[in-house]
Amino acid sequence: MSFADADIPKLDIVGPPGVKHLLASMRMYVYRDKMPVIPTEAPFYFAPSTSPEPVFQDLNLTVYSVPVYPSTPVSEDSGSSSLKRKREASFDAPFKKIVNESGEIVSKLPSDKTLAQILESPEFSPSDFSPTDLRGEHAQEWREMMIDTMFPASKKEKEKRAKEKAAGIKPKVFEDNRKKEKGKQKAADEVDTRNPDDYRRARLPPGFHQKLPQYIYPDGDSIPHRAVAYVAVGPRIRGKFNAAKAAELKIPEGKVRVRLTRGETITFKVKENGAEIERTVQPEEVMGPSEVPGVVIIADVPTPDHIPSLAETFSKSPFFSKFRSTRPEDLQEYVVRVIYHVCGDGVLEDERYLEFMQGFGPQVNHVVASREHCANPVTFTSSAFHQLRLSKLDSDMFVVPKLSLTPKKDIAAISNLPQNVTLMEANTISNMRLATAPVKQSFALDLDRFHPAYINGLELEPAMQECFEKAKAEVAAFIESNQRPEVAGSDVRIITLGTGSAVPSKYRNVSGTAILIPGYGNILLDCGEGTWGQLARHFGEDESSPDNVRQFLRDLRCLFVSHVHGDHHMGVAHLLAQRKKLDPPPSQPLYLVTIRAIHLCLRELSDVQNLGLFDPVENGVISVMSPALHWRESNAYPTSGMWQIGGIEPWLDINESKMHGQDMCRALGLKSFRTVDMRHRTRCYGAVIKSNDGWSIVFSADTMPSDSLVYAGQGATVLIHEATMADDQEEMAQKKAHSTLGQALTIGRRMNAKNILLTHFSARYPKIPHYQVKSTDGQTTRGGETVIGSDAGDCPVAVAFDHARMRVDSLWKMNFYLSALEQSYLNTVTEDAEEGGEENGEAKMEVNVV
Repeated sequence: MSFADADIPKLDIVGPPGVKHLLASMRMYVYRDKMPVIPTEAPFYFAPSTSPEPVFQDLNLTVYSVPVYPSTPVSEDSGSSSLKRKREASFDAPFKKIVNESGEIVSKLPSDKTLAQILESPEFSPSDFSPTDLRGEHAQEWREMMIDTMFPASKKEKEKRAKEKAAGIKPKVFEDNRKKEKGKQKAADEVDTRNPDDYRRARLPPGFHQKLPQYIYPDGDSIPHRAVAYVAVGPRIRGKFNAAKAAELKIPEGKVRVRLTRGETITFKVKENGAEIERTVQPEEVMGPSEVPGVVIIADVPTPDHIPSLAETFSKSPFFSKFRSTRPEDLQEYVVRVIYHVCGDGVLEDERYLEFMQGFGPQVNHVVASREHCANPVTFTSSAFHQLRLSKLDSDMFVVPKLSLTPKKDIAAISNLPQNVTLMEANTISNMRLATAPVKQSFALDLDRFHPAYINGLELEPAMQECFEKAKAEVAAFIESNQRPEVAGSDVRIITLGTGSAVPSKYRNVSGTAILIPGYGNILLDCGEGTWGQLARHFGEDESSPDNVRQFLRDLRCLFVSHVHGDHHMGVAHLLAQRKKLDPPPSQPLYLVTIRAIHLCLRELSDVQNLGLFDPVENGVISVMSPALHWRESNAYPTSGMWQIGGIEPWLDINESKMHGQDMCRALGLKSFRTVDMRHRTRCYGAVIKSNDGWSIVFSADTMPSDSLVYAGQGATVLIHEATMADDQEEMAQKKAHSTLGQALTIGRRMNAKNILLTHFSARYPKIPHYQVKSTDGQTTRGGETVIGSDAGDCPVAVAFDHARMRVDSLWKMNFYLSALEQSYLNTVTEDAEEGGEENGEAKMEVNVV
C-alpha cells in the first residue's frame, strides 16, 4: 500500500506456493486502482532442464527460484508432473462434482470452462455459489480474480505481458510514468484509506465477502516448512566499441555499426586498391570482450534439515550447478559475486553447509544473516537517540530500545568457513560493477548518533540539561506537596508501541497500545504492521530477563482490533505466529476481539501459516466478535446497514462470543469489556475496559468525535483518544473521519476523564507534536501548558509517542515534562536539518479547547 502511495508504477511479487492465497486474503482492506500487482508463485518441483523458466525477467534482471525442502532432498528424477497443479479429469458428463468436507455434493461446475466463463454464463446462479466449494485450478482462478479486483490495473498489464511473451519480447525495465511536477506527491497524511467496497461494489464478483477456497499445497502437505532460494542474474554488458579499428576496416557509420554492437555479423561493400570488394566483419573484431553477467544468490535455510535439498540443486542440476562451478567455461557464462545466507539456528556450523559454501569460487563474497552469530543493534538510530536522550529525563517513562552489540556466538569460532565472509548489517552494500566486497555505507555511520552515545555515555547539552533538571525538580516538588491525584489502577502500565496514522514514519510506527495489568495479564489494543518488532525492541529477547518479549506474549490475554484498515491489524498474523512458537506454550488462551472481516482474513491465512487459531481452548486463540460485546448489550446482531455482521459462519454465534467475553473478563480481573460503535469510514469499534479494582480505560480507535464514546466511557480513568490532525485541518479530519487534537480534548472533558492520552498522529507530525493551546479566555500558550486547570477539565494530558511507558498514576508527570519535551523536540528538528532534512518540514499544531 505504501508503494502505491509513493506512485510506484507496477509491482511484481514472487514467492512460494500460497502467495496468491495470502494476497487474496487481504481483499477486504486493500484496493489500489492504478497500480498493477503481478504475483508469481515459484514452483515447488524440480525438473531437469538446461534452461528453466525464470520467475521474473526484464531487460536488466532475470530471477530463478530454487525450492528448499526439509529432510527430503530435491530429486531431478521426480519430474514436474507430480506437483504441478492440474485441473481434475472430466467425468463422462460435461460437469465435475464439487463436494464439501462431508462429501456432500453442493454444486456442479463445468470442467471444460474457466471459472470466469462459468460465472458469466446464463446458467450460473450466485445464490447457489460458495467459493469454499472450489477445488484445484478453479480455486486458484478464484484467488487470481480476487487479486484483480483488488488491483484492477493488473489484468491489462498481464494481457500486455502475455502478448510480449508470445512475440518473444523481454519485458522492459521498470517504466516510471510518474508526473514530475514539483509538489505532486501525495502528502503522507492524505494516504488513501478508502473502504474498497465503496468504490468497487458494482464490480465485486459474487462471493467476494465469503471465505476463500481452502488452500491445499500441491503435494497435500498442510503447512509445509519450506523456503525458496533465488538466483538473480544481471545483464551481459557488451564490450567497448573500438572506433579506431572500425575506421581501419572502413566500416560505414550509422546502422551498420549499431548492428555490430548488438552482436550481429555485418557484410558491406568498400573500395580497396581501386576495386569494390565485399567485406564481412565479426562483432569480436571491433568489440571488446563483454562483461560476464554478475549473479546474486539469496539462500534461505531455516533449519539444518533444509541443507541437503539446497546443496543437491547446486551440485546436480544441469543449470544451477553452473553457478557453483569453477570451470573456466562456466565462469565465462555466469560469475557469482555475492551470496546472502539467511541461516536458521544450527545451520552455519553444520559441516554440510560449510561444504556447500566452500564449493563456490574465491571471487564470491558471503554475507551471513544469523540470529546466533549477528549482533542485534538498533536499526532506526534517530528515533533511538531521541529515546536515549529522553531517558535522562525519566528512565522509567522513556525506555531505551533493547539491543545487543555482542552476538550469542562468535563466528570466528567456526572452522572451515570460506574466504570473504561478512556478517550482515543494515545499510551494507555490495557493488556488482565494479565488484567490491560488501561495505557499510558511510552515511549510515556518520548519521548514527545513537550507538556511540549508548556505548560511551550521552552528555546532554547545557541548555538541555538545565531544562531536564528543572522539569525533574518540579516533579519532585509536586510529589513533596502531596498534591498528586489519587487514581485507581495506579500500577497499571500503558505502553504506546505505535502512535502514527496510516503509514510508518521515521519516529512513529502504526497503531499499537499495550496495557499491562499486574497479576492478571496483558491487553493489546490494535496491532499494526511491525508491532512485534516494537515489542521486541521494548521488552528485549534476553531469555534471562523475566520481562522479555516472549513473557509478554505468554501473558497476553486479549488482543482487540478496532477495524479492518491495514495500519491497525496487519501485524496480528505475525504476532499470532510468534505466539504459536512459544516454548513452553502459554498456559491460558488469547481472546481475539474484532470484527468478522479480520477473523475471516486470519482464518484464511491459517491455510498457509500456523497461527494457532484452532489449538485447544485451554491455551489457543479464541474468537470473540466485537459487536457481541456492544455497550448497549443487544442480544442480536444488526441485520442491515453498515453494522450488519456480514456473514453466517457458525463461529459468529453471538451467545458464544458473549460467553467467551465473560471468560476473558474473569481472566483479566475485569468488571466488563464493552465495545462502542465509532464514527469512521468503515465498521470500527472502540473499547471501554472496566476493572473490578475501580479503574477504567477507554480506547477510541479511529473516529470522528463520538457521543457514544462519551456516554459509554463516563468517568474514565484514562481516555486513549486519536488526535490525527491539528485544528486548522478540521475539514480534512472530517473528510477522513478522524479527530483533531482539540476535538479529542473536548471529548475527554465531556467524558469527565481523569487522564487523557493522545495518539494516532498524522505523518505530518512524525515527532512529538509541537502545538499551541487556545483557552476560552483567549490566551495562547506553547506546549499545552494551559490544559492543567483550564477547560480541559483539570486532567493531565499526555502526548504519546513510540515506546513511552506510563503508569496510570504517573500520567500527570507529562504536564511538568512539556517544556523539556519541547526542548528535546527543537534539538531533534535541528539535528534532522543537519542530517540533510528540512528544519521546518514539520507542521505546528494549533489547538482549540472548547
